[in-house]
Amino acid sequence: MPGQNEWLRNDQRKSDSSRMKHSIKRLLFAPRRMAGRILGKARLLFKAASTLMVRTNVRRWREVAKNPRPHWDGRNEIIARLIPVGSSVIDLGCGPQTLRRHLDPSCKYQPCDVIQSTPDVIFCDFNSGIYPDVKGSYDYVICSGVFEYIRNPAEFLKKNSRLARTMILSYNPLYQIPGDSKIRRLNCDWINHFTKPEVEALFDEVGLAWQILNTAKDGETIYSLRVHDRNNSNSGRVLL
Repeated sequence: MPGQNEWLRNDQRKSDSSRMKHSIKRLLFAPRRMAGRILGKARLLFKAASTLMVRTNVRRWREVAKNPRPHWDGRNEIIARLIPVGSSVIDLGCGPQTLRRHLDPSCKYQPCDVIQSTPDVIFCDFNSGIYPDVKGSYDYVICSGVFEYIRNPAEFLKKNSRLARTMILSYNPLYQIPGDSKIRRLNCDWINHFTKPEVEALFDEVGLAWQILNTAKDGETIYSLRVHDRNNSNSGRVLL
């Protein structure tokens, strides 16, 4: 049937034309997509290099100290529930001091940070070797969301574990979430990259008995650390 054949030929031509247009668009936009991917990777690498070069990102910490409701504040709520009524607490890298409001009012609270958000903040800059100058000791030294940013982790642990009987420290180990990498961590300004077994081996190496107090869904772990007692066989326990 001539009419039907002509219709089929026209339909075929339209289909061929549509495929050709689609192919041309792919060829035209492919360089843009490729350039976008290259630019994205370049930005990640640039940020990673910046993290390695900048000793202490004061601009970042200034912004953090201004934020009264940081997205990670749930971690401080968990830590506050672990601290008994009437305890003395020194908060290293206190930022906006959200831990203070989660603690029982009977607790004595001492903030420390590179940014003096309130007059009572004791200045410290761990990556410059400046540790808090305090007299006496505390019941608890808190390192909440700090350890990932430390360039000399062993020194940090040794010096700050002397401030209190117990250190409560949070850490996000490497490879705890899908697609994790050192480049991703550097883009978060995280400067060290321990796996979970490696960070726990570091605690042992510097003479700290450790216990796991809490583990979040994303792998972030809260540890209790104390100067090792040879008579204490509880190091390495998981307390949930």
